[in-house]
Amino acid sequence: MNKLPLNISIFMGLTAIFPLIDFLNGFFLTSGIPIPIGVLYRLFFFVFLLGMIAIEKIPKSPFTFVTFLFIAGNLGIFLFQSVWLQNPLTWIIEDTSVFVKYFLWALIPYYIYQRKVLFQMIDYEKIFIVISFLFTVLLLIPYVLGVGHQTYDNSDAGYKGFFFANNDTSFAFIVSITFTVQALIQRLQGKWNYRLLLLLLLYTGNMLCLLLVGTKTGIVYGAVVSIIVLLRLLFVVRYRSAMHKIFVWLMSVLLMGWVLLRGLAFAGQMIAGTYDRMVYFYYLYDGNLVRLLTSSRSDFLEGGLTHFLASPYPIFTMFFGQGFEYRLEHFGRLGLIEMDFFDAFFGLGILGMLLLAILLGYYIVIALKKTNQSLYSYLFLVILLYGFFAGHVLFSALSSTFFGLVCGGIILSKKE
Repeated sequence: MNKLPLNISIFMGLTAIFPLIDFLNGFFLTSGIPIPIGVLYRLFFFVFLLGMIAIEKIPKSPFTFVTFLFIAGNLGIFLFQSVWLQNPLTWIIEDTSVFVKYFLWALIPYYIYQRKVLFQMIDYEKIFIVISFLFTVLLLIPYVLGVGHQTYDNSDAGYKGFFFANNDTSFAFIVSITFTVQALIQRLQGKWNYRLLLLLLLYTGNMLCLLLVGTKTGIVYGAVVSIIVLLRLLFVVRYRSAMHKIFVWLMSVLLMGWVLLRGLAFAGQMIAGTYDRMVYFYYLYDGNLVRLLTSSRSDFLEGGLTHFLASPYPIFTMFFGQGFEYRLEHFGRLGLIEMDFFDAFFGLGILGMLLLAILLGYYIVIALKKTNQSLYSYLFLVILLYGFFAGHVLFSALSSTFFGLVCGGIILSKKE
């Protein structure tokens, strides 16, 4: 294969190292070192994407239309909000930071779309394996060294190392373990070598990290994926030889025996803090499962909606939203619901939600078309569900980058 253009090599490098950037960002914050490495990295990545998209030919296509409509429409809403609500410069700067994160998931796949032929010449999924490896190593090493932070403040529940955002970290390992098990299954069906051992170790590391982070969604997802993988390995996957199949069956039986005898107790010890925390809040909420399962987001949604509807500019608010910093400054904790589609509605109004629905709808149509279905299609739906219930996807730098890469995979899987 011919050497890749420099801009694609830079893009691959920028996307592969973002776990390291988030790790260093958390480490610097913990150490009191005022270096906004995360902000600088995302700003550079954002400017890089804009520049590379601008210098490349802009195809006249429906995808170009919906992507540019999304970007231009949201910029218009942002400017209109700033003028109408008379936001001070500090609020405008904070909202700019939010929109940079929000636009990443739209710009990344469009950059890939412009260079689709070149990206189809490389093993795109390797990016996710590298990211999975970095996230795993950068969580486990601090854990072994006994440094870093618990997932939930003022409790022993979970462990997030130097990755500051709980839901972002859980989301990262949900995506990572999905690609890891896909690569593992493919390797098991092919030639067995040292790469198979590395993938087995990476899968084990992913699962340990999900247990360490200790979020409800992450633990359940890891358990369900593991069960599905085991069933596929035993009853669906075709191996190169009978000996391979016998070996997999034997190892599966031994593994299930270990899980029953020791593994469940081991996992229980790792998530004991999370379990105790859930029991505490269960009684605190008087057995209200909705509040428990949504981590009080149902309360925030109710309060946030009340403030939204009580706006002094009801018509403007309904169509253009209230922005993001405006809500945080006026409503405090109720200004952030942590459920992406509600935050998008409150922040951007009906017009903003329409723009979001158009772009997401385009990806859904492509992803669900039978000839285009792939692992990216499945993950796209998982991410939408995660964003709806747990949030921290569309407006989070880490998760938005991941989401953009998944959308890029959908574009690469699209049959012309």
